[in-house]
Amino acid sequence: MATRTRSSDGCWTCRLRRKKCDEIRPVCEGCSTLGIDCLYSEEKPQWMDGGDWQKARGEWVKQEIKRVAAQRREKRYMKDLEAGVGGIGFGMGPVRGVEVNVIGTTQPQSGARGGIVGEVILPNVEDGDDTGMEMETDNIPSISAATNTSTDTTAIPTPSSSLSSSSSSSPLTIPPPHQPTPNNDGLDVVDDDDDHAGLPRSERDAHRTMFYLDYVFPFLFPFYRPSLLDFGRGWLLVLLQRNQALFHVAQTMAGYFYGIILSSEDSKGGVPELCKSHNLEAIQLQQELGLQWLRREIQGVVDKGVEGHLKEASEVVACIVQLLTSEVAVGNGWNWRVHLEAAAGLWGEMWRFHGLGKVDVGGEEGEREVMCFMMLLLQLGTNPKSFTPRGQPWGTGQATLRFFSAQLLFLDVVGSTALGEGPRLQRWHGHLLDTIGGEELEKMVGVKITEKELELPHLKLVEFIGLENWAVVAIGEVAALYGYKKEMKRMGALSMTELVSRATVIESRIRAGLVGLGEPEVKHDCPSSGRVPKDHPMLHFTAHGMLSAQSMHSTAVHTRIWAQAALTYLQVVVSGWQPASQEIHNSVTETLNLMLYCLPVSACLRALVWPLTVTGCLAAPEQEQIFRNMVGAVGCLKNFGTIKEGLAIMEHVWANRAQIEQNADQWDIAACLSCLGQPSILI
Repeated sequence: MATRTRSSDGCWTCRLRRKKCDEIRPVCEGCSTLGIDCLYSEEKPQWMDGGDWQKARGEWVKQEIKRVAAQRREKRYMKDLEAGVGGIGFGMGPVRGVEVNVIGTTQPQSGARGGIVGEVILPNVEDGDDTGMEMETDNIPSISAATNTSTDTTAIPTPSSSLSSSSSSSPLTIPPPHQPTPNNDGLDVVDDDDDHAGLPRSERDAHRTMFYLDYVFPFLFPFYRPSLLDFGRGWLLVLLQRNQALFHVAQTMAGYFYGIILSSEDSKGGVPELCKSHNLEAIQLQQELGLQWLRREIQGVVDKGVEGHLKEASEVVACIVQLLTSEVAVGNGWNWRVHLEAAAGLWGEMWRFHGLGKVDVGGEEGEREVMCFMMLLLQLGTNPKSFTPRGQPWGTGQATLRFFSAQLLFLDVVGSTALGEGPRLQRWHGHLLDTIGGEELEKMVGVKITEKELELPHLKLVEFIGLENWAVVAIGEVAALYGYKKEMKRMGALSMTELVSRATVIESRIRAGLVGLGEPEVKHDCPSSGRVPKDHPMLHFTAHGMLSAQSMHSTAVHTRIWAQAALTYLQVVVSGWQPASQEIHNSVTETLNLMLYCLPVSACLRALVWPLTVTGCLAAPEQEQIFRNMVGAVGCLKNFGTIKEGLAIMEHVWANRAQIEQNADQWDIAACLSCLGQPSILI
């Protein structure tokens, strides 16, 4: 048997790895291909000692190879996602405000915090590394690899279909973790049958799935509390069973959050290193599996098209939205615009092929095309084209569409405030979020409504994100008003009379909504400062902890804080950057007091990052420390989501007060939300 020889003149990295080196300088082909450091030197490196240092260096190189490989897969996914958007023929247009040849991972500009406004950089995916901004996450690997999205159901066996080729498999059966193998499905990685403790794969993944359902999902979406009549989150379990991409994303998030608990326990010396290292390996594996499934599933929709494949397209949207949310939850949301563009585009195509109907309006107009969410719901029902009586649960496809449509509309509105333009999905707000109630509808049509598909509004956002529809619509309207103002100024045709007129209509709606909420309930006589418990942090913020229905603030308080911040946002759009004006100061103080006195615990701020940041950027100098203390009281939870990012934005604005005042006509809320190097989506 021939043996490979290694040259004594090869690079030290290849010698360390015991691989043949081609001795090309300054970087050999092997190191270049893997994207790792290549070292040539006359003297032996200190770490090449034949002992512990050499072993540690070898382990580091292995991890670096895995990291670079995951990064390369992410870049490939981003290119595939862009190609997929074009392949399906989305009619939503390009990502506005971004001009790039190839969509890549977004990074904050180096040194962006030194100036007033950072610059958005979307490097070509073939060029260099893209590290992005990293949050402290206790050495848990970045979820960016899993954040990438795709979904196909054509030739891909789902977990449930792998258990049984028919639909008779029990929906309560936890799916096996990894059906594909390199031989029959062409994936690059394979899951091991057993973990390091000998736990069978099926049991291990059942544990992770339930950990995700019981702890992670409620943590990510604290206001979503489906009724018992809808079987709670049962639809999500069924979805995880039949969709491999979402299944592996859930496994990744479960491993990530479990890693946080391991880190907490490790401070007391209670977790073996082997356990922690295997958990990290499991997270990386699930990231890779999720990414590969997602790429394949998007390609499936590209190949088949949206027409006739509503369920598959809907699940792709669900994947993208879930991944975007997961990325942001672990502080790695720099790709949010790419994901939001893809999700919004595919969602729009679903409407174009499945949610538009024609109504005869008579006269010269004849037939008019109208939107109809009911048509989408009927096609996704347990019994397609059959209505769902009140008292019966939504089908899995229906529940998936409703939940992720609500999340997408919310993400679109919050993202638009950072991009400085109207929400791209604003045209659907009237149809989906119309505030007409069921009783009013019954009076209009003269018939008792007994089918769930006919209930209005079609989506009650308060059930999904804790916000009343009118508040979300109003924030979107303010963002659109800012976009209008910016465009009119560019054209030299801005009419302040028209601007104020439009703003007055929006303001009256917001104030009417605030009156309808009643008086806010004061929880504290002094500012809330309850800190997060240090032991098992995740366990304190889920089903029976501080983020449960009993300990989260009410949806009325939640809506009031967002709406009050929207008024501040509106005042800036109309009057410009004038934090010292009495009107803006009063609005800032009102929002601040609501957060200080009406929240049961400081941890609730995690769901209020956008209003916190918008308010904080306009705070008076003497109020700055109050905002710092509020964020500090959140404790370990500030490492999740965007609350640290929000504080960084506020600190940047505060540190540059003098410069901003000198250029006040060039400064606004969108500039604040982009000052870290690229627009931030604060959810």
